[in-house]
Amino acid sequence: MITTRSILESSIYLLTFSILIFSPVPFGSVEPWARLILQLQAFLLFVLWLLWSMYSDTNPNLSIKNYLPLLTFVLICLFQIIPLPEFILATLSKNSFEIWEKNRTILASIGFASESSMFTISLYPHATWEETLLLLSYIAFGFVVSRMFTAEGQIKTLLIPVFGVSIFEAAYGIYQYLVNSSIGTATGFATGTFVNHNHFAGFLEMSIPLALGYVLYLGEWHDKKSKPFIKDLVSSDNFQKQILILFLLAMMLLVIFLSGSRMGIFSTLLSLVFFYLAYSGFRKSGVKKAWMIFFVLAVALIYGLWIGLYSVFERFLKVEVDAPVRTLVWKDMLSIIKDFPLFGTGFGTFSYVYPLYKKYMEAPLVYTYAHNDYLQLIIETGILGFFSITTALTLFLFSRVRNLGRFSQKENNFRFFLSLGALSGIVSSLIHNLADFNLHIPSNALYFAFLIGFLKAIQTRA
Repeated sequence: MITTRSILESSIYLLTFSILIFSPVPFGSVEPWARLILQLQAFLLFVLWLLWSMYSDTNPNLSIKNYLPLLTFVLICLFQIIPLPEFILATLSKNSFEIWEKNRTILASIGFASESSMFTISLYPHATWEETLLLLSYIAFGFVVSRMFTAEGQIKTLLIPVFGVSIFEAAYGIYQYLVNSSIGTATGFATGTFVNHNHFAGFLEMSIPLALGYVLYLGEWHDKKSKPFIKDLVSSDNFQKQILILFLLAMMLLVIFLSGSRMGIFSTLLSLVFFYLAYSGFRKSGVKKAWMIFFVLAVALIYGLWIGLYSVFERFLKVEVDAPVRTLVWKDMLSIIKDFPLFGTGFGTFSYVYPLYKKYMEAPLVYTYAHNDYLQLIIETGILGFFSITTALTLFLFSRVRNLGRFSQKENNFRFFLSLGALSGIVSSLIHNLADFNLHIPSNALYFAFLIGFLKAIQTRA
């Protein structure tokens, strides 16, 4: 019997799959039209979940205290765009007040009331509002994933679009690299459907540990007897599926190298190290199964050497040339943090503020982003904003790591390995963003929110 609840549930599934498939395809959704479509889909998904919850017999069981640090961050962003009296603004953000005051005449010429005595902490409130709406769309998407996909069958279904898109991007990236190599393109790195090869790597690196976790879950764990490595690597029931996924996993890992993204390669390898260490820490009796990680690495490297990785190695040799450029930008940013310590310059305002502080970086370059998401976050939201969002993320990750032990003790291999894969993907992104701005690429930020929601969903049931 078709009911309103079943229709809403099906709509939620279809829209979730649509978002996961759509987001990376139009250049990572960096174009305004693609970003708008992504936001509308995410907010529509949240509305559908609200309607579904009204017809559901299950208790939503929402605890505000669990979301308090994240809500604090959102409130700080919204507070940045509230017009404040001069004396309050001068107290909370002296430099914001001085900039508004010095440009009062110019503001009057473009429509602001010349006698206005109400200004915002954000130096560009429109940009802050747009960035906050984008953030809310990511939160809405991750939240719905965490609430709707908790059963084992639902989780497996959700992996289909994630792995499907990742495999498509990897195959397209390898094709690009081979074509560029054949025509002798000097910087023909794989970019997939993305504009930048670093962001392409940043997207794929989040899926690789998740695929590895799924392969490990498919192995035979009920037999406690010691077996040779090859027999332990695969199971009779899932042999073909494991081999296929291992091949596709090696292909995804290979294309990370072909992207030429130094931080992408570095963060992916570190995430695999994290996967291995966490796995061996919780599963001491089955550490030898983690050699699957090195098996996949070997396959990717062997094939990479065969098709040629010279341009990738050459790029690593240029680290000493390229690194000082970003460090000069970061050095300039310290002055911004000093002038706007508590509330920052406004969420999403870095590109408008940085030219005012561009001192050490003398090259005629325009920096829309800081190439370090953490420093940019401090600049735009201040110490208060940075502390609230990092507290939310830290508390979440610590609680998820603790739950790994619980699933390991219960020998719930499905939730243990997929939890470990999702956690490792989050770690990879967090490392990469030390020298890049993946969380300002809509598709990558959305997949980061997806991993958080997915990890919460996996660990909802024992």
